[in-house]
Amino acid sequence: METKAENPKKVEELKHFPFENFKEFRKAYLEGIISPGVDRSVALQWSQGGIYAPTFLRIQALALVFLPFIAAIGFVIYAIVSKSWLLFLALPVLLIGYFIFHPSSAMVFGSIRTLFIFLTFAGFGWALFTHKPGLLALTIALLLIWFADRTVYKKAVSHLLSAAAEHEDLLCRLWHAKAFNIRFYNGNTYWADWKDEDGKTTHYE
Repeated sequence: METKAENPKKVEELKHFPFENFKEFRKAYLEGIISPGVDRSVALQWSQGGIYAPTFLRIQALALVFLPFIAAIGFVIYAIVSKSWLLFLALPVLLIGYFIFHPSSAMVFGSIRTLFIFLTFAGFGWALFTHKPGLLALTIALLLIWFADRTVYKKAVSHLLSAAAEHEDLLCRLWHAKAFNIRFYNGNTYWADWKDEDGKTTHYE
C-alpha cells in the first residue's frame, strides 16, 4: 500500500481525485463536462522527453525553444551585414520581449504586455508600409520570439492533456505531482491538495 501511495498508477489510488476511476474521468473529458488544466512548465518539460510524448512534438518543442535565440542571432547578423550599427541599441528590446512575451508574464504585466504586443505588430506593419528595413528586422525578430513563447507552451499543454486522457498512469503522475487540475462546467475546480467547490475553498491536511 505504501508503494501505491508514493507512485500511484490507478485513479483509485489517488487522493482527493473527483472521479472514482479512469473510465469516469475519460467519459467526462470526452463529453466536455470537465476542462482539465496542467502546469505549463511541466507540460513543456514533458514535451521535451516525457513518457508518451510523440517524437514530432519533441522536435517541435526543441525548435520553438531555440527560435528566440535564432531570431536574435539573425537580427545581429543583419545589423552587421547592413552595417546598421545603431540597431545594436535595440538588443535590449529583444531581451525585454523574450520575458514579456512569456505566457506567465500576463499575470505580472497585464495591459503593458498587451500594449507591447500591439506595438510590435503595429511596428511591423509600419515598417512594411514605409520601407524601413531596420525596423522591419527588429519587429520580425520580436514576432518570432512572441510566436515561439506562445506556441511552445500552448502545444505542450494541449498534447499533454490529450495524452493524460489516454494514459491512466500519466494522469496519476501529474495529479500526484500537483501539476494537474480539473474544472467542471459549473465552476467547481479540484487540485491534489485543495478544491474550490460551490464557492467554498477547502485545503486538505
